[in-house]
Amino acid sequence: MKKITFVFLLTVFAGVFQLAKAQNIAHLNSIELLNLMPEKKSADDQLKTLADQKKAELKKQEDAFTAKYQKIQDEIAKKPQAEQEKEFQKYQEEFQKDNQNLLALRETAAKELEKKQDDLYDPITKKAQNAVNDVAKAKGYLYVFDTSQPSLIYAAGPNILDEVKAKLGLK
Repeated sequence: MKKITFVFLLTVFAGVFQLAKAQNIAHLNSIELLNLMPEKKSADDQLKTLADQKKAELKKQEDAFTAKYQKIQDEIAKKPQAEQEKEFQKYQEEFQKDNQNLLALRETAAKELEKKQDDLYDPITKKAQNAVNDVAKAKGYLYVFDTSQPSLIYAAGPNILDEVKAKLGLK
């Protein structure tokens, strides 16, 4: 009888422990949360403006590059065959140098955009993370899963997105 009572109590204790443990897990979709934040919308607009500026700069350089070498090709074509080879070799080094400069300009633009993105998004993600931390601590959650990540395949626990939005003052 004592063994049966012990097993019963152990089973009940394990069930209560599992129930308590399950209630300490919540989830939210971080992408949805970030997209609701006005700061992210502003950051997206700033990045789009910068990207458009960089595209325009690159397009201008590419057009100048193309026009320059079209003019050179036209001039070379007017010369006698014997001179064409010499002229072509003369401009080939210049062509390679200009092409490398254009590639460097593209690389620099990409790095500038990446840095600007980091500068704009870091405070936003930190603000969101702090709000998640505050809500999770206040509600007593031990774990909060991000449902925007492909590793989570089941989310039946409480979704704390509404509480985090309220903490951030979002609708």
